[in-house]
Amino acid sequence: MRVLTASVLFLGIAMPAAAQQKGSFALDAMTTPGRHFGAGYYITEGLSLRPSLGFGWSGGYGTIFNLGADVRYEFLTANRFSPYLAGSYNYMRSPYLTDSLVGVLTNDPSNVSRWGGGGGLRARINDRFSVFADARVMNSQVSDGQGTALGPQQFVDYGAHFEGALGLTFFIN
Repeated sequence: MRVLTASVLFLGIAMPAAAQQKGSFALDAMTTPGRHFGAGYYITEGLSLRPSLGFGWSGGYGTIFNLGADVRYEFLTANRFSPYLAGSYNYMRSPYLTDSLVGVLTNDPSNVSRWGGGGGLRARINDRFSVFADARVMNSQVSDGQGTALGPQQFVDYGAHFEGALGLTFFIN
């Protein structure tokens, strides 16, 4: 497995870059709740579909699973700096997740679907790497609560919520 991973990375770095063109493929690493690692496929010059997958574990909250997808449209793909608009959908599963509606406990779903949209800016470092920053308004937020006698608790608060993200993209072709 290590040889395969090293070979893919070596070939990806050695091949000439055709970043942000139709058919390009990219890998993303992101710092935001609900999205961690993802991939991007450019359907057209500026339009990309970006599925993401994340797993996490903590002593307080157990195993957390995230699955999501973004649709992103970049306006100036040939430039070093390219602004974009994005739409997001994310599914999160956590054993200690509870719904909250204006501070009132409503049920115990252990999962939540989140969606929203926003925009950002991608800055190309070179032909293979880009960094990006974006801001989105999501339909809900997951926050830490006081917990119960059984352990810590996370709450889903519905309503518009601002969320920011930073990330790094590696273009394979």
